[in-house]
Amino acid sequence: MASGRKVLIVDDNIFNLKLIDLILQRDGYETSLVSDSRTVLKVVESFAPTLILLDINMPNLSGIEVCQQLKESEEFRGIPIIFVTGNTDDDTIKQAFAVGGHDYVRKPVNEIELLTRMQSVNNQVELIEHLKYEEKLNGILEMTGTICHEFNQPLQVISGSAELLLQEIPGHAPGRDLAETIVEQALRLGAINRKLMKVTRYEKQPYIGSSTIVDLDKASIDRREK
Repeated sequence: MASGRKVLIVDDNIFNLKLIDLILQRDGYETSLVSDSRTVLKVVESFAPTLILLDINMPNLSGIEVCQQLKESEEFRGIPIIFVTGNTDDDTIKQAFAVGGHDYVRKPVNEIELLTRMQSVNNQVELIEHLKYEEKLNGILEMTGTICHEFNQPLQVISGSAELLLQEIPGHAPGRDLAETIVEQALRLGAINRKLMKVTRYEKQPYIGSSTIVDLDKASIDRREK
């Protein structure tokens, strides 16, 4: 299967459906076929496609109307749509892009053009997802740096105060073990704080149940040190 891609093919013409399905199956895609545009939303929900090939001229609901419905759905609006159409006049193409289409392929379908445009759209989606990840990561790193800075000040006060206590408490006096523990844990917190300040990426590890947490040792490796 091509990169795990699942493609929903929507066309009221059975010949077109079979032709596109043959092309995609041969290239390793997993497909689902829909000839009635009124059932697209239900099939999208059950099949969960990563890309939709959508005919524009269909009875009942046109491809433009189907695309509008999908883009109005918070759950489905992120699925890229490539229109398949014999109408390549400016008004039709303008409408197709206006309602959220990513690209279009002309009928009769050419195998090379179809696969190339699909790969192009897939690359665009992957790039957008990568940019979203980077933006989210940068926001988290900025917040982490602020927290580390604010955390470091009271930590230094605690550590310094515990060190002073150790100088005042004789070797076997009550409370010395507690002061040593405070110093030890303050040093540990300082080491954790320094790791947090070096975080450049996510590395997760299993936690309780099915949850995960960030593996701080792996996440704090600076890419420039690799």
